[in-house]
Amino acid sequence: MSTQPCSSPEILWADPTPLPNGFMASMRAERWPVRVAHGEDEALQLLRSPSLGLAVIAADHRLLRRMASRLSHNDQTRHGHLVRLLITDGHDPRADFAAINETSVFRILQKPLAPHTTGRHLREAMNLYSRRRLESLRCADGGTGLRDALAFLAHEINTPLSLIQGYTHAMTHGLGAFSTVPAPTDAVRQALEVTERSARHCQSLMTWLAETAQNACIRGGSAPISASGRVSVMLEGYPFVGEERDWISIDVERDFPLPSKAGLLHLVLFTLMRTALSALHGMAQPSLRITVGPHEGEACIRLSHNGRRPPAEALDALTASRPQGSGGLGMRLVLCQRVMRSLQGDFRITQAPNETTTAILRFGEMASDRAEARKRGLALRLSP
Repeated sequence: MSTQPCSSPEILWADPTPLPNGFMASMRAERWPVRVAHGEDEALQLLRSPSLGLAVIAADHRLLRRMASRLSHNDQTRHGHLVRLLITDGHDPRADFAAINETSVFRILQKPLAPHTTGRHLREAMNLYSRRRLESLRCADGGTGLRDALAFLAHEINTPLSLIQGYTHAMTHGLGAFSTVPAPTDAVRQALEVTERSARHCQSLMTWLAETAQNACIRGGSAPISASGRVSVMLEGYPFVGEERDWISIDVERDFPLPSKAGLLHLVLFTLMRTALSALHGMAQPSLRITVGPHEGEACIRLSHNGRRPPAEALDALTASRPQGSGGLGMRLVLCQRVMRSLQGDFRITQAPNETTTAILRFGEMASDRAEARKRGLALRLSP
């Protein structure tokens, strides 16, 4: 059975046992539209209905686990703000424990249901749903503004960068108006090549930022990406020059998911790639190794190269309170450090005696290790 159709977000109560007397009336008194499903198949059919807008689902462990595995990706996305409550009689704590691990359970409703406590949990769940929806709308509005701002910046910045790139190329090769100008010295030629490479780097980065913001607005959000996936995306979009791509090797020891707000990590990887490749130019056997996996018990991305070492003043900027005088490289490293700290991580650079310099992006304890510790703690709480 179900209540009359309503445009407001609804509660789906999925439990084979009958509701206590007066329970449905009390939920209606709170003006909560409620649908009741007496079986798992009936509940799953309702969840797949495109016209159903759910705020809360209260169900036993079997349905919550089937929801996690049986619903399509589109259905999972459509119910992205759904708040889940576990209905349990306490007879099968292992099954309850598995449901809590496999799904995001907000509250546990213990049978026999107490109307006052159950009503409070439902009220808290509806409030949480409202906050999630509001935050999503705010992010969507902000994302549209960010997309437009980045598109404008990409246009305004790419235009002068194209001019810089064209002039440096013409000056280096004696083209056009520079055909009658004496050939530049080696030092000037090297400076022009660095300038052209920097302009190409900035163009690529601005284009990536604008396209990422555009795609995020079209999709209404992007799926989480792993550390190795982020490295692959960065390599695909990097403006390599000459044989630079051949200098790079990747080693994925153990992949891990990145924090949900790790968009600026692309900027960090771009910056460290540019710094490492610049240090490798002119070396006899240039090598840049990117490693994804655990390091000293933490999830890390490491970039190690055998090029020229960064100057001491640039490294000092990472610990100085006022790094303004540390030069361009120092400020870039400080930017990487600030982004990593905003992700609750850390950034540092180490130098080995074998002339290897390593930039380490640390994201804290490995997610799988945290999950295992959480399972052990939850098992202790559920044990008799």
